[in-house]
Amino acid sequence: MLSAFLVTALFSNAALPAFAEKAPQRTRKDTSDTVLTDAADAETPLYIEQVTYSDYYDTYSGETRPAQEILVQGSAYKTLDGGSEPDSVSVGSYGSEYNQENRDNILIWNSPDGSISYGINVPETGVYCLDFSYMPIPSNMANIEFGILIDGESPYDTASRATLNKIYVNSEEIKLDSKGNQVRPTQIQTGMWIETPLLDVDGLFNEPLIFYLEKGTHELEFDITKGYFALEYFKFYQPESLPDYAAYKSSVSADVTKESTPSTLLRIEGEDAAYKSDSTLYPTSDNSNYLASPSNPSKTVYNTIGSGNWNQAMQTITWEVDGSQIQDGWYKLGIKARQNEMRGFYSNRRIYIDDEVICQEMNQVKFYYDTDWQVVSPKDSSGEDLYIYLKGGENHTIKMEVIPGEIGESMRVLDAAVLDINSYYRKILMITGPSPDKYTDYYVHERIPELLGEFQRLSGELKEIQNHIETMAGSEGSEAASLERMYLVLDSCVETPLKIPDYLSQIKDNITALSAWMFDYRGQPLEVDYLELASADREFSSVKRNAFKSMSFSWQRFYSSFFEDYTNLSDDAGEEAINVWVSLGRDQAMVVKSLVESEFAEQYDTPIAVNLVVGGVVEATLAGKGPDVALFLGGEFPVNLAARGLLVDLKNEFSDFGEVTQRFQENAAVPYCYENGCYGLPLSQSWAMMFYRKDILSEMGYTAPPSTWDDIIDMLPGLQRNYMYVGLVLPVVSGTNATISAATESGHTFAMYMLQNGLNYYNADQTQTNFDDIIAVKAFEKWTDMYTKYGFEQSYDGFSRFRTGEYPIVISDYSFYNQLSVASPEIKGLWGFTQVPGTVQEDGTVSHAVNSTSSGAVIFKKCKDVQGAWDFLKWFSSTEVQVEYGTQIEGLLGQLGRYTTANTEALQQLAWSKSEQETLLKAQSELQEIPIIPASYAVTRNIMNAFRETVNNNENPRDTLLWYNRDINTEITRKRENLGLSTASD
Repeated sequence: MLSAFLVTALFSNAALPAFAEKAPQRTRKDTSDTVLTDAADAETPLYIEQVTYSDYYDTYSGETRPAQEILVQGSAYKTLDGGSEPDSVSVGSYGSEYNQENRDNILIWNSPDGSISYGINVPETGVYCLDFSYMPIPSNMANIEFGILIDGESPYDTASRATLNKIYVNSEEIKLDSKGNQVRPTQIQTGMWIETPLLDVDGLFNEPLIFYLEKGTHELEFDITKGYFALEYFKFYQPESLPDYAAYKSSVSADVTKESTPSTLLRIEGEDAAYKSDSTLYPTSDNSNYLASPSNPSKTVYNTIGSGNWNQAMQTITWEVDGSQIQDGWYKLGIKARQNEMRGFYSNRRIYIDDEVICQEMNQVKFYYDTDWQVVSPKDSSGEDLYIYLKGGENHTIKMEVIPGEIGESMRVLDAAVLDINSYYRKILMITGPSPDKYTDYYVHERIPELLGEFQRLSGELKEIQNHIETMAGSEGSEAASLERMYLVLDSCVETPLKIPDYLSQIKDNITALSAWMFDYRGQPLEVDYLELASADREFSSVKRNAFKSMSFSWQRFYSSFFEDYTNLSDDAGEEAINVWVSLGRDQAMVVKSLVESEFAEQYDTPIAVNLVVGGVVEATLAGKGPDVALFLGGEFPVNLAARGLLVDLKNEFSDFGEVTQRFQENAAVPYCYENGCYGLPLSQSWAMMFYRKDILSEMGYTAPPSTWDDIIDMLPGLQRNYMYVGLVLPVVSGTNATISAATESGHTFAMYMLQNGLNYYNADQTQTNFDDIIAVKAFEKWTDMYTKYGFEQSYDGFSRFRTGEYPIVISDYSFYNQLSVASPEIKGLWGFTQVPGTVQEDGTVSHAVNSTSSGAVIFKKCKDVQGAWDFLKWFSSTEVQVEYGTQIEGLLGQLGRYTTANTEALQQLAWSKSEQETLLKAQSELQEIPIIPASYAVTRNIMNAFRETVNNNENPRDTLLWYNRDINTEITRKRENLGLSTASD
């Protein structure tokens, strides 16, 4: 026990690395969403902790709410910085471009970023809400994001990432293909004047965000990170209190009563929604039973909307009511919907009629869990149907907005509780390490004096939340089991403090489980089949299942499965069609098909048949049944196929090959090159970046992320004495069936060390490796030293460790950004990403060279129309098509499906913010590729054998690498002789 205290005391006064400076605790402006592109810039703090909106709300929500309104025209700005496109910001008339009302004196912000400030005069101290009248301008940005600063400071964390929606519509009507299947229309942005209050993007509060303003003059600044909008005005105001249904009825002066309303039953199909706030709110399909409207047992029918995609706060779907189909009267609203994802809970929607919430009962409509369809009709306080007055001959709108409802209150408390538990877990970890000695008394409750009191408080909060959730669910059970497990562990820690280290793994596991539970249950999923408006004498359509109809429908589905071809997506284009295989999911293949039919077919006479085939390309080709063109073929496949004489040499076959490759990073085509030829065009390309926890590094005194490998090494004592580590790209993919990572995987540590020192894997003619070079030997020694001297782990869960903060620095593919953004909302704003650590060169510059991982497009020699296939590849890899493909894929799959295009110009037009783009492009400019050779498998195998021998068996790294290098070169020679190629000895 004494030794443990001595070790801790020894390191507690250790000096910080030379590149670090102590960070101040407070500053005027939060930088939590800033992506640092220059690690050496330490002028601004790495992270400044902000007040959470939850705490801000608790502090100020009870303050006076003045009735005065503060309205500011968008054009009445004080200062303006147009960002990267300053000439695109102007003042003028706007609206007619999108068939909307043309409004004058409008601030037109046609730029992705920048800032603008206004002077405001507050007549009375109090709490105000903020409302905007704006038109979103169509762009590559999925929404409008900006930070709000009042007198130079952001009042709370949510204000630093305020969000306004854009508007999406179907690009065309739902239509049929030649096989009778419906074709889903793509979602495109459009302009529309919107007036909306600023809401909580985190989905924890139902009502608009509040701002406490003191009397006097203030400066209000909007720091724009994702722009493109036309701003008419904004105003600080007080939302009007909603009347109850009885007051609403009495306020309507109508000549017609509920009973005298003409008999009407009007159906509006869910998939026919007029406007959506998100590109993922596209028509969806339910062909599981006959009750969906419309339904078809054998063909694809897009007959619903929403489902799991419609679950995030602020998302809205709007339907139009054709005024010619109704007369003046009172109508009840029935919504045929299904919420079958959150067992035991209900989803909440706020319903607007003609952009107004007409009464309190429409402010929250509940859709309870059920595996079957149900018709939900808003009710008044007595449980009677609620009737809406609509004028005939006028078009009306019905809008449904996602709100958190009662669970939002629990989630906001739970958010803070989990953050606190995770913080104390890290503090305990810093004392005990991840594997505490069961024979050592660490006395963590004495070294963290507030620990027991905080655990007791947190346990009480979790119990209250559990009771609240079980009350909402109406039952006790598994819905809140994660909460119970967590507070039972906390209670055990309080009861037996000396055993706290024994509970460390349980605390960690329960934090992970609780975070996953929060992610699942803070959403509000709902699938809508149709809406119906009915007069008092009509009933809504029945959704009761008929057994005979169900049996008949199921039999027809089964029978049709024998005759439907689910892999051939295209119409019958004839025997002359170029057969294209898409080696991705069905959604991606359908987008390719849609683009081919809508654009390629109009520009070229070449018929294309798109097929969905995952895997088996090599086998099918060798059997003579392969494709003419394969898309998204990656890894070693292109070179292996080229070595067997199966692919067309694009470089020597087409004179414009060099011009086409200008679309990509200069080295992007290297993985497709073989023996002075090039056999593919890159389509997707991703590379490793360094992700870091700003909050944790800031706590440790760092003002910037590490820039070089030396910086990483200097940081290790500070990290490891707190039992934290750096996550490198794994040499082994963990799991039940563990596999070896390819030696050419992006971010492979050995590869980065070599590339950053100017050495590639192979000699110029690729007849042998460069691993006997002194640079390679030193690179291998540095790589293995990470595991032998510095204790790095060979296998770890990067996402979970980064999330908990045990690994505040992780090197991973840049798509990790999307995973963190979507699946880790509790650490939003606490992390950033930048280039991988680099190596200092002789001239003092730093090389951040890293290789990429890509997939591409190839043409097989069996193709009858090689020129037509080349035209297709040029078309599909072009900037315009890659942007459209990427936009549609993200529209279908959300941010997790963001396309990693290899086209450099297209990358800049996808939904990255300007600062994110700059970071990615800076890293892309330094990419150095490792060639693929027919014997690449031997390189990977033997590098890993050498790694294991060195790390696991404590062998000499230099001797081990040189020993296995002989095996590599022997196999390269054997393979080249087998293929009839020259060898190193020739």
